[in-house]
Amino acid sequence: MQPGTERHTQIAIALIGLVKQIKALRYYPPRHPALQAAAEESLRGFQPLLQDGRHLSLTVRKEGFLLDDQPLANPYKVLGQLATFCFARRLQFLTILPDLSAADLHRFVRCLILDPQDVLKQGGIQAVLERARITTIWVNEQDLDTILERKKKLEELPPEADLATAQAEQKASSLTPAQLQALDLEKLLKQLEQEQDDQRFRYRLQELIPLLRLNLLVENRSLVLRAMAMLCRNAIGQKLSEARRAHALNALGQLATDEMTNFLVAALLDRNTSEQARTMLSNILVFLSDKVIRRLMMLLAEEAAAPNRKILADILVRTGATAVPVLQEHLFDERWYVVRNAVAILGEIRSQDSLLHLTPLLEHKEIRVRREAIRAITRIGGQRAVNILLQAAASDDQELRRQALLSLGAIRAASAIPTLIKLLEQSGWNRRTVDIKKDAIRALGEIRSSDAVAPLLKVLARGHLWRRALNDELRVAAAAALGEIGDENARAGLEKATNDRSAPVARAAAQALMQMEKDNS
Repeated sequence: MQPGTERHTQIAIALIGLVKQIKALRYYPPRHPALQAAAEESLRGFQPLLQDGRHLSLTVRKEGFLLDDQPLANPYKVLGQLATFCFARRLQFLTILPDLSAADLHRFVRCLILDPQDVLKQGGIQAVLERARITTIWVNEQDLDTILERKKKLEELPPEADLATAQAEQKASSLTPAQLQALDLEKLLKQLEQEQDDQRFRYRLQELIPLLRLNLLVENRSLVLRAMAMLCRNAIGQKLSEARRAHALNALGQLATDEMTNFLVAALLDRNTSEQARTMLSNILVFLSDKVIRRLMMLLAEEAAAPNRKILADILVRTGATAVPVLQEHLFDERWYVVRNAVAILGEIRSQDSLLHLTPLLEHKEIRVRREAIRAITRIGGQRAVNILLQAAASDDQELRRQALLSLGAIRAASAIPTLIKLLEQSGWNRRTVDIKKDAIRALGEIRSSDAVAPLLKVLARGHLWRRALNDELRVAAAAALGEIGDENARAGLEKATNDRSAPVARAAAQALMQMEKDNS
């Protein structure tokens, strides 16, 4: 390898170290050990170039770096991006002195990632570097004697530390790392809440994301909640620019990890959390919706306390149609209670598209799943749901059949009346048949259609010598149903029944008439 080519390669390695530092500063919060490590690694990249008291001078152009007016030959695309990045901050010449330190490299990169407009307002990049007391890295000055003279003057200046700074440093030295991170987060939140410029807002969000991840501690809940609420507000603010909303949404996407979801849910379920904070936490989780649904379903499956399960289920219901595809996936889970949870939430969301996926669960091996499926289908409603319930009403599963009949009444499905009347005409006097007929009569009463009056009057008037007790159960149910329907065509039959020799039937008929009078008053 030729000496020139070898030097170009070493310079490329050193500059890549700067790129790594920029990435580290944008990912890790202040004071994180990784930042010091990145600065030391970057220093090791520059040291071979600065041996024997040599300095390094580079020219910066928009398209790349030059060494001795010759383009720096390198195969790394990232160096072209670094050059453009530096050029945007009006950095045209870069001189690095032999006594370069990791501290100066760290401060240099912190200055470099400032917004270009901020740099300009502060008097340019060199003014920013001098204010940061960086003495081994100089920009836009090619004369080495001038650089060394300015370096000497800068080193002779007294430290910039007034009493307030000294007190702040003393206070910081007595704090734990977690407390320092909380202070950093609070300071950054104040800046973000006051920031008007979209680009600076974006840069500060890049600092916020890693800092929030390190502050997922119980004692810092209020700060994390404040940060997440701020991001949600910025993501939906109609008066904010599209760019700012996009920056906030992007940040929320990066933060919506399982760890963050666990943290927010733990705070939500904590008994010591205020109602106001609970409401805000619920709203944040609903806003994150598609990014946290799978984790919420997992936490719901693991939660033992029924009140907490309801809280989590309510959040999933509020996410609406967004949650439906994930919920449908959970219908195939081997754990029956996970399936039941998904079915219940789908029922509350009430998407007609879910009916197709819920219908097979009417044959699930676990009765609790079958019951929940009937309830969910009933909540969803509509003619498709009525058709499914009618099919279930003809099922051999007695409990499912009964629940389907009651559900048809609950949703007042008029189209179910012919099927319900047909059930009344079935023969047989065993307990199962009588119970099904009673449920069909109850459903007819809840539907409240005059079409059911004649069949119900027929049941009310029917006598039976050998099965009198079972028959009277049906007659009592028919009287109650007629009272609920309230049709005047039933009045004569009910009045006659008040004199029936069966006391329960007579009482039921009298109560039905009273109900009709009450409804008509």
